[in-house]
Amino acid sequence: MNIYFTICSILSTAAATSGFIQHASIGPSYSATLTKKTNTPITLHATPIGPMARLKKMQDPEEYNRVIEQKIKRSKMTREEAEADYNQFLENPPFYYALEKKEEYYKSLGYKDIFEGMIGEAVKEGKGDEMRQRIAKFRLQSKIKAATVLITAIVVFFWVQTIYNADPEHFLKGGLPDYSRR
Repeated sequence: MNIYFTICSILSTAAATSGFIQHASIGPSYSATLTKKTNTPITLHATPIGPMARLKKMQDPEEYNRVIEQKIKRSKMTREEAEADYNQFLENPPFYYALEKKEEYYKSLGYKDIFEGMIGEAVKEGKGDEMRQRIAKFRLQSKIKAATVLITAIVVFFWVQTIYNADPEHFLKGGLPDYSRR
């Protein structure tokens, strides 16, 4: 990965000396955009492409490009922004992707996080107390689930340790069946 950034720095130096705006695709997973503005240094933007996005792009490049083109037309984004957004969608399950987009929306409205944004917007509609109760219930359920998972993991760890301490010589000694004798 360091070689990609070395190449990027070489490209940025070349762009600085030539004064041109360039776009370079470096390796399979990084894209570098070099821009030069008046009296500002050249900036380098590298966005990693995850395995799911890379697989989708290799499997069906026409479909991938069609989705990107639709996103550009619909959202008035640049190609790089549309690709980054679609890659993020492919990498995250749709539920988490929607949560991230919702949080970005509330932050763009000036709220600290998604919960504060949901409460703030509910207050405007006159449903602030109901939303606070729903969020409090959600947080309580999340804490209970997290505690349950942690306690279960700790109990299993101590249970396995007890079995090991009882007979360390024969702990998981069986292993896989030996088919070499056939």
